[in-house]
Amino acid sequence: MKHQTLGQIAKYAKAELHPAIQESRIVRAVSIDTRTLNEGDVYVPIIGERLDGHRFIDTAFDKGAIASFHDASHIPSHDDSRTYLAVDDTTEAFTRLAANYRASLDLHMIGITGSNGKTTTKDIIHSVMQQKFRTIKTTGNLNNAIGVPRTLLQINEDSEAAVVEMGMSGLGEISHLTRLVRPHIAIITNVGEAHLEQLGTRENIAKAKLEILEGLDADGIFLYNYDNEILRNAVAQRSIPQRVISFGTDSGADVTLVLERTTPVSTSFSVDGASFTVDLLGAYQMYNAAVAVIVGRLYGLDDTTIQKGLHITDQTKWRTELEHFEGFDILVDVYKSNPSSLEEALHTAGLLHGYHKKIAILGDMLELGPDEWELHRDVGRKIDPNVFDDVLFYGKLSKAMMEGAMENFDPSHLFHFDAKPDLVDKAKYLISHNSLVLVKGSRAMRLEEVVESLSVVTA
Repeated sequence: MKHQTLGQIAKYAKAELHPAIQESRIVRAVSIDTRTLNEGDVYVPIIGERLDGHRFIDTAFDKGAIASFHDASHIPSHDDSRTYLAVDDTTEAFTRLAANYRASLDLHMIGITGSNGKTTTKDIIHSVMQQKFRTIKTTGNLNNAIGVPRTLLQINEDSEAAVVEMGMSGLGEISHLTRLVRPHIAIITNVGEAHLEQLGTRENIAKAKLEILEGLDADGIFLYNYDNEILRNAVAQRSIPQRVISFGTDSGADVTLVLERTTPVSTSFSVDGASFTVDLLGAYQMYNAAVAVIVGRLYGLDDTTIQKGLHITDQTKWRTELEHFEGFDILVDVYKSNPSSLEEALHTAGLLHGYHKKIAILGDMLELGPDEWELHRDVGRKIDPNVFDDVLFYGKLSKAMMEGAMENFDPSHLFHFDAKPDLVDKAKYLISHNSLVLVKGSRAMRLEEVVESLSVVTA
């Protein structure tokens, strides 16, 4: 963060400083995790579902923290050598601190949300913006009520731009986050099935995502995917005073996209007739990269410079990565899964040629609500036996996916498992030289463990 004094931190957070004479001390950073805290930081003990950060205040001071936030009703009085910032609620104080700190900053702020693709889009925009501006981005997927403030507080005096990802599980969450971020450009990548369990319908998901507009600058710009029907209809029903730019392959979009070519290592496409290539696998990457092209142009970058940024080198893990092992490849996409993203992964695997055999390992898609069984069954029907030789299913809900697949597959090529070791053993048996293995499932299924187990196989 920019150089701040303890007094400024206290003012931003509406905290009472004890003792007040320490207000001129310079703060290096604000940390909520003693494992990464450094000397000169201020510690904020967040109270979570499982842990109360107050338990680690001693550790924070031992590691060189110059002060710690603290519940005002239990401020220690026995040690005058320590400095505390007293507040009624440390989590709310952390949020206030981030909001007021953000208000003090003058930089290009880009906010992103969407059911699928927001993390990859964030990574690509960051890479493009880096060609002209000193740019920070959300680390990993720290996109919630704690993660977004952490990102904002990482912005320092050298930062000229920030790309902030915003996630949600229900109504009101994006509204809260976007008011913290205060973006100049707001982006919705798409609306899919993620969070159907909490919100019930895709229309409600669109409503929740559109809350990003509540924090958008009055003279800001809103970008959205015109090809996404649910989102397109939701936008059409709203009066949006800011500039709106739609993108898509549909002729009605403001910016026209055309998919040109996909390879195992890249995707080529055009934006209003100008061709680009992004170093990512999958036809759907066209949408993610096209947003970065549009953003780059809005900030004055020429197409040659934008193309340099599309040669992305810092991608968040576990999102459609083609990993090469001894005798076979694994297409890894294990961060999240829902019907639309699974269909995209199946399609991507189908585009990869030159393999002797293709195997799919598919885990449960979570948080899909009361229709989850039918949604799994429907996706199962879309698994193409002309693409995949064998399909392995993992998890309770994947049984419905297998039921759907049985409508098209010889049952002898479909396998269901409740235990990962059994699944891994079967996969090892099926993998032969020059195989492609697609591994896809929701984050909670932890299918990266399967990838790790298979990485030692020699085909």
